[in-house]
Amino acid sequence: MSKPNQPRGRYRFQGGQPLDPNAGVHPEMATGQDATPVGRGIPNTPQELMAMQENKPERPEKSERQPSAKAKQVLDLIKTLATTAAEDQEIALTLVRRLESFHDDVVAEMKDDAEAKHSLVAAWAFDADRLMHCRIFLENVDLE
Repeated sequence: MSKPNQPRGRYRFQGGQPLDPNAGVHPEMATGQDATPVGRGIPNTPQELMAMQENKPERPEKSERQPSAKAKQVLDLIKTLATTAAEDQEIALTLVRRLESFHDDVVAEMKDDAEAKHSLVAAWAFDADRLMHCRIFLENVDLE
């Protein structure tokens, strides 16, 4: 439990005397007269919001990166297959299981490596978790 007379946060008055709220704050963090307002760029009305949205450039839905030659070959072969929905589901499950297993193996190797970057371990682990959820979702799709 904290004592009631201990100051918490930044106060503008202490003991009835006004204080400078920027005292002891780094100059770049201090708010001055020339500082840009916090809400700069935030619309005040629905009309301003709609005008901002109309002026935004379109973002591409997919990255501009082209798939590798092997990936393109596999996708072309899958498109030419005459398969049922159940067979398509099994192909998708096989691919997702393979990717999930690969990601799990990479995470296991990186955990044992003392020089592995923690951010990379986390990224691979997150991807493995996403793949696991994809697999579970695909397994639970009822095609009948």
